[in-house]
Amino acid sequence: MNKLFGYARVSSADQNLDTQLEALQKIGCDQIFQDRITGISTKRPALDELLSQLRPGDTVVVARFFRLGRSRDHLISLLGHFTKQEVQFRALDLGVDSATPAGKLVLQIFSALAEYDRESLLEKTRAGQLLAAAKGKHIGRPKGLNMEKFAKVKKAVERGLSVAETVSLTGISMSSVKRYRKQIERSSITR
Repeated sequence: MNKLFGYARVSSADQNLDTQLEALQKIGCDQIFQDRITGISTKRPALDELLSQLRPGDTVVVARFFRLGRSRDHLISLLGHFTKQEVQFRALDLGVDSATPAGKLVLQIFSALAEYDRESLLEKTRAGQLLAAAKGKHIGRPKGLNMEKFAKVKKAVERGLSVAETVSLTGISMSSVKRYRKQIERSSITR
């Protein structure tokens, strides 16, 4: 049997859920999940519990559209998750219902806008990297091998020091020590 799940959220303990709960109760939700937590928080226990109970054919209802996700991207991600799970979504304040053609259209527009934003950001990032490269600047992890650091790690390996001891003794980052140790091990195997 398909279920109608409600979800309500307020941003702080002193805010009131009453209007959201009243709207969700009025449409006959089987179960209502409530979070009193800031929108930017990644921990949303009631939402997580709701997501774990969803089955194909169920419907998630919110009284206010932007109370579902902690950000626009999170909201779009949740809506995509619902679609994949064959779960319907309704937002009472906007009259959005994914079971209707108009509701599907609205959700597809939101998804398309989010995709456009992501692509635009990636394009700007690539342009910045190319500009930096044209000016001779390197972005990211240093290329190649730092021979001075490599020699220090090699001595530490020869003395039988652990990765942590090598980091502590030399001040070289853990990731670099591990990378240099792998190169040292590979070169000793190929000899």
